[in-house]
Order: sequence, then C-alpha cells, then structure tokens
Amino acid sequence: IRYVRKSYEREQDFPNSSFYFHKRVIETIRASKSYKDLLSDKIFLEYVYATLSTWGLDRMDGMARLVEFNIFRKTILDNSSLLSDLSKYRIEEISEIEMSKIKEKISILFDNLKIMLREARLVGVSKALHHLLPDLIMPIDRKYTLDFFYSDTNYNGANQKEKFLEIFDKSCAIAKKLNLNNNDLAGQWDTSIPKLIDNAIIGFISSKRK
Repeated sequence: IRYVRKSYEREQDFPNSSFYFHKRVIETIRASKSYKDLLSDKIFLEYVYATLSTWGLDRMDGMARLVEFNIFRKTILDNSSLLSDLSKYRIEEISEIEMSKIKEKISILFDNLKIMLREARLVGVSKALHHLLPDLIMPIDRKYTLDFFYSDTNYNGANQKEKFLEIFDKSCAIAKKLNLNNNDLAGQWDTSIPKLIDNAIIGFISSKRK
C-alpha cells in the first residue's frame, strides 16, 4: 500500500484523458447487468478503444498503432463467449482448480485478439484485456511491469505469451499473498485489484529510479 500511495505522486504524469476514458470503461462494466450484451454495445467498445489510445497504443510517431476500430470491434465480438466466461472471475478469488482452466482461456484470447498492427502483442493485448476483464487481468507495459518482474524492458515475438501467462501467475500470487480486497481501493486510479497491483509496481519502480 505504501508503494500504491507512491504511485499517486505520478498521477500528473498521465494525460487527463487516460483516466477519464479508463474510468468510463470501468463504470460501464460495473453498471452493466449483462456482460455479453455489454460486448455488443458499440459505445462501450468505443470507450475501450479510446482508452487504449490514451494509454499509449496509438501514437503519432507510429511506434504503436491500434488496428482500425471495426477490426477491433470484430475481434471482441468473435471472442465474446470466452470473455463472458472469464468475466465472473476475480484475481483474488481464483482457486487452484480454476487456475488451469482460466489460463487456458486467456492463452487462447492472447492468440486470438487483434489489437495492434504490429506484433508487439504483450502490451496491447494485456491493456485491452484489463479493460474488458478489469477484475482479472493486470495491464502490462515495458517501463514498469517488465522492469519489475524481469529487470528488462524488452521482449520478442517468441516469448510474449509466456511472459503474459507468467505475469498473470505472479499477479494472482500477489493478490492472495497480501489478501487484497476492495477495501484496499482508496485512490482514484485504484479501480480494481489488478490495477492496484499495477499501481504498486509503478510506485516501486518510480522510487527505485530516484
């Protein structure tokens, strides 16, 4: 929690739009009575798409590029059954029996989802899944997440899914080890348990770099 609070000091580093659209996505999910219907809601998917753009996945310099919205929407709809199956799980409540089944499904999603134009799938798919399954999947980036878990901000096409699944395992272990729950969500960026863990990683790596 100390490092989560450290991450609050970095809030000014992120564009206001990145929080606005992130919060709109989370609020829409929380208010929805039918997750499957939600995935067919074009406006909701536009919120997700806009969030990914403001989270650095559609850059003017061309270093990162989202697929066109219609392709993005289709890939979500094509995988709506898998996403709906996973929407009932929370990272802090997964049992050992459930773990293998969940990992098998998120592994398929990692392969199936078309988020980025280039093959840098790890960051793009994880951030998309975080905004589709906010209580289950932690967002991954180079600057903080990969540095924290691997002391290395690089990855290649061959090991992206391996790292994605490893980080999922580790985030589940952190949630259980620390007995995290919704009472720990204090700041505006603490929108779920996976985001709380992400915030702690941001705070820790930021402190280490000072």
